[in-house]
Amino acid sequence: MTDLDQATVKPWVSFCISTYKRPDMLREQIKVILQQTFKDFEIVISDNDPESDLSVMIEEFNDKRIRYSVNEENLGMVKSFNRSLQRARGEFVVMITDDDPVEQDFLSEMHRLFLLYPSYSVYAGFLRTGRKCKEVEIINKANVFEEILNMNKTPSILWSSCIMKKEVVLSLGGMPDYGSPHLADHALIVMAGSESGVVVCNKMFSYIVKHNVNFSKFNFKMYVVGCEQFYILMSDFIKKNNMQQDALVAVKKHLSSWFIVSYFDLKRFYFKKRDANMLTELESFKNEIFLFPFMQHVKGKYYLKNLIFTFKKYLLKPVINA
Repeated sequence: MTDLDQATVKPWVSFCISTYKRPDMLREQIKVILQQTFKDFEIVISDNDPESDLSVMIEEFNDKRIRYSVNEENLGMVKSFNRSLQRARGEFVVMITDDDPVEQDFLSEMHRLFLLYPSYSVYAGFLRTGRKCKEVEIINKANVFEEILNMNKTPSILWSSCIMKKEVVLSLGGMPDYGSPHLADHALIVMAGSESGVVVCNKMFSYIVKHNVNFSKFNFKMYVVGCEQFYILMSDFIKKNNMQQDALVAVKKHLSSWFIVSYFDLKRFYFKKRDANMLTELESFKNEIFLFPFMQHVKGKYYLKNLIFTFKKYLLKPVINA
């Protein structure tokens, strides 16, 4: 049996992918993953389109590390991700979409960290403020919420840029299924990291590709649900594990930063498209968010940011009628 065949029996890492009606993106994502310099991995694909069959495309790669299955129905993104997680055979998992590419040395770097610092539940490539490129930090499990969720300390996190211990993720029930995919990845990272800590390399090994078919651009209600349920889940987890209240403060700050970034990204997108209807819906989404007691603190930051946006809109780039 060759080393590659052995890897397909029980690989070190499983890339868990959920996909839906995006065969071209999936094809490119597979190509990118197969370029990893560290070869002991598998790709577990959960196709959420019951009418789809991409078996022929998968067979074209002629790589036994790719394991493809079609769900019997559209399970939704979260359940589909968890289906791929249940089928994973690796010691660690990477939860990844079909449109977030990873750099070739991602697994090599994660494996290096694992050999240097074994017994942690998460190994990650995240951006850390005030650190040198590729500088390594050990974040104690008691400090994971405050260090990872605080965007002043960790301005960029992405689950496709980290590996998580599979048994820990499964013990948590997989990706949180609370009615919205928003923030569920962030929740999973910090909950898994709270098991035995996080080893962080100060470098992103993956990134989000923005395009016109991003699901997050069209269903604003999912933002509202995600915001509320993330807070409830995190609050319950903090209480259950007798964590310090600093952890809850970090959750609120994280929601504040997440809302500001998400809202103004959407506002810029629909402003450029001159879509008055979607801009009106966006305002409704914002008003619903502000009804939550735990989001009251973000209003001041919002009004200041909106003032700057309005100034640029009307005085610098008057391209749309009010």
